[in-house]
Order: sequence, then structure tokens, then C-alpha cells
Amino acid sequence: MPLKGVGLFLTKIIGVPIYRLVLLSRRYMAKVMGPAKHRVAFFISNRYTVHVMMGVIVASVVFVNLTARDVRAEDFGQQSLLYELVAQDDSYILEVVEAGSSVVSLGTSSSYMSDTIVNARRHIDFNYLEESYVTSKVGEDVSEPARDIPERGSIETYVIESGDTLGGIAEKFGLSLSTILWANGLSYNSTIQPGDDLKILPRDGVLYTVRSGDTLSRIASQYSVDTDVIMANNGMSSANKLSIGDELLLPGGEPPSPVRTARSSASLSSLFTAPSSSGSTSAAVGGWVWPTDWRVITQYYGWRHTGLDIDGDYSTYSYAARGGVVIYSGWRSGYGYTVEIDHGDGFVTRYAHHSKIFVSVGETVSIGQALAQTGTTGRSTGTHLHFEIIRNGKFQNPLDYIR
Repeated sequence: MPLKGVGLFLTKIIGVPIYRLVLLSRRYMAKVMGPAKHRVAFFISNRYTVHVMMGVIVASVVFVNLTARDVRAEDFGQQSLLYELVAQDDSYILEVVEAGSSVVSLGTSSSYMSDTIVNARRHIDFNYLEESYVTSKVGEDVSEPARDIPERGSIETYVIESGDTLGGIAEKFGLSLSTILWANGLSYNSTIQPGDDLKILPRDGVLYTVRSGDTLSRIASQYSVDTDVIMANNGMSSANKLSIGDELLLPGGEPPSPVRTARSSASLSSLFTAPSSSGSTSAAVGGWVWPTDWRVITQYYGWRHTGLDIDGDYSTYSYAARGGVVIYSGWRSGYGYTVEIDHGDGFVTRYAHHSKIFVSVGETVSIGQALAQTGTTGRSTGTHLHFEIIRNGKFQNPLDYIR
């Protein structure tokens, strides 16, 4: 019975006062909240309140429509929060990689020959209006003087000196910026310091280390390089002579990327043979056709960029967007191997960064005819076509003419 006595004591001393306090609180709240509930119900049910709310909604809709901006297909959705989270534009996030300073700073400079580089995974170029070589003048020879670059038969090591930039090193050895980055495991957010070593490949491509389970055919397929080319450039007498840890030079290869469109391997013979046409002349809209095989746009026209960058690899080609006469065919500073076509009505089209050109100056070409093979020559971070439309000496948005 001791427990029963303790329970009664606690109930009398603690439980009863708490119960009385709860009742008093409920009565007080009922007196305060009761009139307020009636006022809210009256306000909501009042017909004038409904009229005012409808007026506010209509005014808001009118204001939004009057202040809305025109939206282009190429930048639709780019102002949304979701776009900012999942589609950050690397071309405007640049990092200083000049040797001699450990301070990393961000800027808006776009010239890869100065002190900035961008992500090599994005196949774009630096054909921006402020670059000295970018011009709407066509048919003129503005080629850079030939550089005396010694031939290299093997991989070399370069020791970084104070003031070096990755773009300058690539130019010095006659290699693309992508090749330097891939061979040394660098990216757009990498920094270099004096005394660091860089691997310098004999030619553009990828340096691949053989792993367990690799076969030559599998490597060739994965990096879009012909097996005969790999064997010839690595002194291999048999495709079966692979050892774990061997380093293979894959000329013209590119690291596979999970976000890239699937690529097909190009045979050795196709590298030197031009296809007859794009096969899309029947789909011409307004007298224009799409100028290459792929439809993956890596950089749009606008702001400072003078054309459209369309992704590709060494098995894709550039095609004449309209019929006309070739007025330029060859190396153009910054643009690499370039073709320009005069269409006779104030329009000129320019096709840049090729690995091989199939047409000559003065040649008449038809719509959809193959002009060149996709490459990454000039100031480019990967294989793609830089396509420009120039009308009466002024750059135009290519997407206003091709679809």
C-alpha cells in the first residue's frame, strides 16, 4: 500500500494543479480567439475581398507579360535556377595557370594563349571578337608564318619555367592544348609551377597506359583510333604484344566521356577519302542545310563568339551549307585549316578547325558537298566544327539560317 499512498500524494500535489492550469488556459484562449475567428471568416466571405484579389491577379499577369523578354531557342531556360544548378558554363569560369605564382584567381579573359585555359572536355574554340585573328574579311591570306618545330620521335619531358602558360607550351611544341592536358592529367582547374615536369607527346593524341584485360582492338575502339595506326606509331609487330603498364601513343585519339554522344571509329582509309555529300540536301530549309554530321552544339553564337561550335570526331565531315565558290582553302591563323565559300548574294560561310581539306580555291561546290574532315587545328580544345555565316561583312547567328 505504500505505492498507492505515494501515487495519491503526487496526484494531489502535482496532477490537480496542472489540470486546473490547463482548464484556465483553454477558457482564456477561447475568449481571445473566438472574436478573431469570426472576423477572419467575415473578411474571407466578403464579396469585395474576392473582387480585390481577382484584380490583383489580373494586374500581376499584365505586368509580367509587358515586361517579358524575347526568348531564343538557343538560350531558352538558361535563366532558370535549375539551369544554374546543372548546366554551369565553363567557358566563363577561367583560372590562371601561369607558372611562378601560387595564387589562383578567376577572370573573364578567353585567350588560351594568355594565362587562361578552359575545360578540355568541352570541344570549343576561342574565336572571339577581341582576338586579333578574328575577322569578317574573307578570301584573304592571313596565315601565320610557318614555325620551325623539330620532329619528335618519342615522348619528351619539359620542365616548366617561370612565366610559362599551358597555351604557350602547346604552341611551342606544335600540339593542341587538349593533348597537353590529357597527357598530364590536367583540367581547367589545374595549376602549374616552375620546376614541374610535363610530358610532351610526339604528335596530337592520347597517351594510354595498358591495364589488365586490355586488348588492342578494344583500346582502338574506345579511343576511335585504327589498330594499324596504333601499331605503326608504337613500333608493334603484333597486336597481341601488350603488357600491363605499357604506354601507347594513340594519334588523333580522345578520352571517352560519358556525357559525349557515342562516337564511331574511323578506318585508316576513310581519313584520306572524302564522302560525296552529306545526304541531307533534301532536308534543306530556305536553301540551307546542316553543315556537319553531328548536331551536338558545344558553344552558341552570341556575346563575343562569332559562330556556332558543333561537336564531332575524326570520322565526321563538314559540308557546304549552300552551293557556291570556294574563295579560301588553307591555314588561317587561330582558325586552323579553314574553308570559305562565297554564295554570290552577300553571304559567305566559313568552316574551321579541320584536320584535312578536300576542296581548293576557285572550285564550285554544291549544297551538301563534303568540304573537309573534322579536326582540332588552330585555337581549339577538341574536335569540332566552327561554323560562321557572314552577310555583307557582318557576322550572323547561324541558327537563324540552319536547323
